[in-house]
Amino acid sequence: MFDELERLRASETLFTLLSHYAELAADDRERWHDRRMKLEGCERRELVRLHGELLAYGWLEQNTGQLTRFEPGSVAGCYRVTTAGIRACKQARSEE
Repeated sequence: MFDELERLRASETLFTLLSHYAELAADDRERWHDRRMKLEGCERRELVRLHGELLAYGWLEQNTGQLTRFEPGSVAGCYRVTTAGIRACKQARSEE
């Protein structure tokens, strides 16, 4: 059986991406955040896949149908971490 939490612990880039959104949600979990467009050591294609993985696990939710502003080269206000994502991030950190 596939364990998403083990995958999170094993992938530094996946953990870094989830942590990014969890940190943005520290003040307000309901607020939508801009999509992270770059991640050191991660190619664009891989970053797209990682976002998809976070969505598939239910750790990130997407709101691309209600964009509030348009900025070339970015996707504004389209992602936020879920409660399950915050929990997974904390669990992965606690076993480092």
